[in-house]
Amino acid sequence: MNTEDANVRTHDILREADDAIRANPIPAVLAALGVGFALGLAIRMLEPDRKAEPLRDALDDLRALLASGAKRGKRAYADSAEAVRDAVEQAVEKARDIDTDPVTNWWKRLWA
Repeated sequence: MNTEDANVRTHDILREADDAIRANPIPAVLAALGVGFALGLAIRMLEPDRKAEPLRDALDDLRALLASGAKRGKRAYADSAEAVRDAVEQAVEKARDIDTDPVTNWWKRLWA
């Protein structure tokens, strides 16, 4: 087998893999996550200076990641809620300035 044949075979394999991933994206992503998780656990277990508690360490890392995401989510929610509140207040002010109906004008003068 020469280098050109190997190059063609490699491109064929990559094309087949790409087609398989595009045809089944969810199983491909789940398989990649599973392989990554398994490799991470294996690497943590092989480290000589660490205690052999890879699952607890992985869960601690996951909790820290989720906690930081929750904090960012709470901040984003507060910011978006404030933006919506401001937009509604501006819309109400603009609606008060619009004189569309003589009854509305009479009502405003009555209560002003």
